[in-house]
Amino acid sequence: MLPVRPNILVMETGLLGEVLVITPALRAIRRAYPEGRVTVLVSPGSTGALVGNPGVQRMLPLSKEERRGVGALRVASWIRAQHFDAAFVFHTSFRSALTAAMSRVRIRAGLSCEGRKPLLTHRVPRDRDAYEVDEHLRVLGLLGIEPDGQELDLFLTQEERQDAEEFLSSAGAGGMLVGLHPGASREIRRWPAERFAELGLRVASELKAVPVFFFGPEEQDLAEQITGFHKTNGLTEPLIVFPKSVRALGALFQRMNAVVTNNTGPMHVAAAVRVPGVFIHGPTPVKRWHPPGDMYVAVHSSDVACRPCDASRCRMASLLCMEAVTTDEVFRGVTTVLGGQRR
Repeated sequence: MLPVRPNILVMETGLLGEVLVITPALRAIRRAYPEGRVTVLVSPGSTGALVGNPGVQRMLPLSKEERRGVGALRVASWIRAQHFDAAFVFHTSFRSALTAAMSRVRIRAGLSCEGRKPLLTHRVPRDRDAYEVDEHLRVLGLLGIEPDGQELDLFLTQEERQDAEEFLSSAGAGGMLVGLHPGASREIRRWPAERFAELGLRVASELKAVPVFFFGPEEQDLAEQITGFHKTNGLTEPLIVFPKSVRALGALFQRMNAVVTNNTGPMHVAAAVRVPGVFIHGPTPVKRWHPPGDMYVAVHSSDVACRPCDASRCRMASLLCMEAVTTDEVFRGVTTVLGGQRR
């Protein structure tokens, strides 16, 4: 169906986690067509997730504004000029499929959702109970491309790993390390910061491990909440890190014995660097986003009637699905993944 050396466009302009979730598909494409050329249309903030990936020959980073209105026409014109043999429209928006159709790429494969069915030449129905990686692999299957595992990839350099090692050493962080990432791209997905602080205290006192708190560049308020908890309780100042990039975060995560995150981009970073993790799922469907395997423990409320949901904001009086997750449950998850390392 495709030539021996196909020119392929992959479209995924979502957030960091959504981009990392396409890496198994990129690996499968490379295995099927080792001499092919793959261009990935991606949002500027997510390019770091694909740097060094052998399945990517070129990236086209475009902001949301550049993909709208007249910008969308320019993008479609550029795509048309590249003479792609196929476009895998992994981003599930209507706009992505429309751009591919306006570009007149001969083969346009993706999930038939959001009214996209007429815009795609090859499509499969969306299964909202399936793991997102498997959804992408099903799309590849439309063109006869076989899966090559579900594992996510983040290709770090030796220099990046060494920088992480030196940073932790200079901070006096040795022995068993447990990374804690209280942030999330949406507030609705955040477990309360105070509980992360309580978890860090238990990690230190009961497991004799060093809790390392990680935050994104716009999460200063969360970091202050963690620091405030320590001051209020007369505790020593916590080790707080603001990694300069997703790649720096990945290298630091790789040095952890375990990490705890919400269901957000850093969860996928942890999976991509193969570090054991405990992942807290609030409103989102666990099956769709939780990485498979014994290395990863999912914690979520089971008796909140309104979950799962895909809302960007909670319509309830309080965030019940997150508040129902106890520190005890998450701590048990940490002991489980650390116990697996000791066997």
